[in-house]
Amino acid sequence: MTYHTETLDHLLDLEPLHAPRASQGYTVIHPLHDAPEAKCSADRLGPMKLTPGCRLALVAVRFYLVAIMVMGAYRVVTLMGTIKH
Repeated sequence: MTYHTETLDHLLDLEPLHAPRASQGYTVIHPLHDAPEAKCSADRLGPMKLTPGCRLALVAVRFYLVAIMVMGAYRVVTLMGTIKH
């Protein structure tokens, strides 16, 4: 029994559709040397509408941060010796 073995080299030699020709080149401009873009003004945007899931996530983060601050304050007060347990 014989098996036909074929390498995939011919598939890797395909050029992309938009490959630059040898005479063409790309000009790379560093962002610091590029012309400045017009910035968007936040005054025209108005208030954002939050979905219920997003609003719930923000409330959860707010409660988490408050809880962490309370626990940190409790730890500082216990280390000062004001509260003894």
